[in-house]
Amino acid sequence: MIINKFLQIFSEEYINFKSIDKLLEFTKKTLPSDGTDKIFVGCVLIMFDLGFTGPASCHEYLSSIVKSGKEKIGNTNLLYFYVNRINTNKMVSKYLKNISQDLNFEKHIDLVIEYLEQFSFDFSAKIKSVYDKKINDTLN
Repeated sequence: MIINKFLQIFSEEYINFKSIDKLLEFTKKTLPSDGTDKIFVGCVLIMFDLGFTGPASCHEYLSSIVKSGKEKIGNTNLLYFYVNRINTNKMVSKYLKNISQDLNFEKHIDLVIEYLEQFSFDFSAKIKSVYDKKINDTLN
């Protein structure tokens, strides 16, 4: 998966040089600069901090981290909780510190999820699509 290759490159730059220049450049070219970019960068940095940098599974880990922005325990958003209560990385805080005040937070999370889903493979969905096509072809 191409996204995993990019994430691996960004991870190596981050780990070896404490730099995210390539990640920022990629994000600027790929996602809107309206807050969506900050969600993406912040979540990638969380992934790196948690040690999920293996080339085969980066996409899945990143998707899970981003989706935590849509999950709540009671009234507490899980991503917000992580950023403000667990996180110790100043770079993560730089990109995600104001997510609770972002009026378009849900929209930004949805855009990142939608972007990452372009790289997902859902076997069941693929089979259902083929099934639906065959049923429609049979009926017509």
